[in-house]
Amino acid sequence: MSGAVGGAGAAARAIAAIDAARIAADTCELIGGRGENPGETEAETVRRLRAACERIGATVELQELAPGRPNLHAAIGPEDGPAVLFLGHSDVVPAGEGWSADAFAARRVAGVRGEAIVGRGAADMKGGLAAVLAAMAAVHGEAPGIRLELLCTVDEEDRSQGVRAWLAEHPPRDYLACIVAEPTDLEIVIGCRGATNLAVDVVGASAHAGRPADGASSISAAARIVELVRGLHDRAVAGPADPLLGTPTWNVGTIAGGSGTSMVPRATSLTIDRRTMPGEDPGRILDALLGLARADIAASGIAGAERIEVRGRVDMVMPGFRADDAAAVVGIAADALRRLGAAVAITGWTAACEGGFIAEHHGAPTIILGPGDINAQAHQPDERVELADLVTAARAYALIALGLAASSPATPADRGLPQTIAAGGTAHD
Repeated sequence: MSGAVGGAGAAARAIAAIDAARIAADTCELIGGRGENPGETEAETVRRLRAACERIGATVELQELAPGRPNLHAAIGPEDGPAVLFLGHSDVVPAGEGWSADAFAARRVAGVRGEAIVGRGAADMKGGLAAVLAAMAAVHGEAPGIRLELLCTVDEEDRSQGVRAWLAEHPPRDYLACIVAEPTDLEIVIGCRGATNLAVDVVGASAHAGRPADGASSISAAARIVELVRGLHDRAVAGPADPLLGTPTWNVGTIAGGSGTSMVPRATSLTIDRRTMPGEDPGRILDALLGLARADIAASGIAGAERIEVRGRVDMVMPGFRADDAAAVVGIAADALRRLGAAVAITGWTAACEGGFIAEHHGAPTIILGPGDINAQAHQPDERVELADLVTAARAYALIALGLAASSPATPADRGLPQTIAAGGTAHD
């Protein structure tokens, strides 16, 4: 996989325009906006992000999902120019315990390779947003004919209501690619599993605990569903694995039921996480689970089994996606990282992100590429990101945008693009 990253002179100037101090300052500013989800709103982070977007000359549109919860869309460059979309989110997981200082008072500390920034959201993903802003400003300064957009959603860390609301009001359009700035440790992620939350309600019949046979225990039935899910998980992970994405997984996340120790429990509820492969239908997954659960309970010998109902619903869906290995954005991203002296790894993610919504709605080739480590840094006490990685990410984003525009046959030479980029350019100085 290979691809040009744009004209050498323009690329070099864009790289030179990216200011590490500005990225660090923006990252710290956005961390201070908080936005714990659940528990708070994203309003202050979005206010700060809007100011930064307007500082670089972007036009900003807000869409309020709920009071204090606005999606943000920023765009720079002509509406009909070749367009690159960056995707991020403004919320963070709750700070939790174990921090050595205030989680939202960003600190600049000694890192592995120079300086690091510590604070909730440093890696996931206030630092990624700051890197995107720096790249958008640098590319626009060199190639104002390229359309650069940032969609920053609310509620990514919980139910992804923000991205669904945005896409519901904005029809599909052509993008050269979508780059999700989630923390991948600067690996190029070309696919990820989806996430589906299933809610299952078990309803039996209450009775006095001294005569349990008079009732129908919803907890006993729910316990069988827990074991059923465990078996489904074991079979899934023992089955064929996608080389990048692995296998589907199942997990019972919560269970709640009963009214008192001396009563046969009438109602019990479970929530189940099912990690899906691209193309799987959550509705069919739920229907299959409910069918298996009903048959198992009916044959179980539980007192009153014939009186037990099992109902369910799909509570949340985050679709997975898989980009074509030969997509231009994949080769261009790899060339960009090589040019910057970074290691190149093209891989998949077992986590989930909102890139699947964009791939599904717009049909855009989508990758995830960002600073920070999702496993070792994100969602941890003293969450941090290396400043060197933020700068590399910003430079890579700039080179990718220039390269995508250069590779597009629809890019005219009079769009404000340097002639070397409009003609295709080369991958190296």
